[in-house]
Amino acid sequence: MERLAVKDAEAIQEEIERFDAGHSRAMRAAFNFDWNDALLYHMVLNTARMSVDACVKTICQLAQHPDFQDDPAITSAALADKLLQAKINSALTEHISLVMAPNGISVSVADGKVTLAGTCSNGAVRAKAEKAARGIAGVAEINNRIISVPSRGSGF
Repeated sequence: MERLAVKDAEAIQEEIERFDAGHSRAMRAAFNFDWNDALLYHMVLNTARMSVDACVKTICQLAQHPDFQDDPAITSAALADKLLQAKINSALTEHISLVMAPNGISVSVADGKVTLAGTCSNGAVRAKAEKAARGIAGVAEINNRIISVPSRGSGF
């Protein structure tokens, strides 16, 4: 409120909610995930219950603790998996439209082994997604768990 020189807290709250909703749509469209999902994070701190200074102090203490020091080999492998996942998501976005897979296809990677999951109404999506993933360097194996569920025709 200070930075924008606005006195109306309700107006600022609406602006924050509008910005967050736009950010969520962009992240979902670009990366197929919801950044507000607390399960994506190792830790979630609520600044409505703790001061920002207390949150920063907690994070700094945890970052210095030996249990939270990264093993370089593990970190490198995890980053390689995340990069491969991002490349596959990008390829799927280019090759498969939301019309073909409206709920999207999720991609997970562990040690170069790719798992594709989701449902679609078009049987070609399963093969198309696997072909797109196979075209990415570094894919060692694919577990294709995409399920084709035909849409109800006009006869039902």
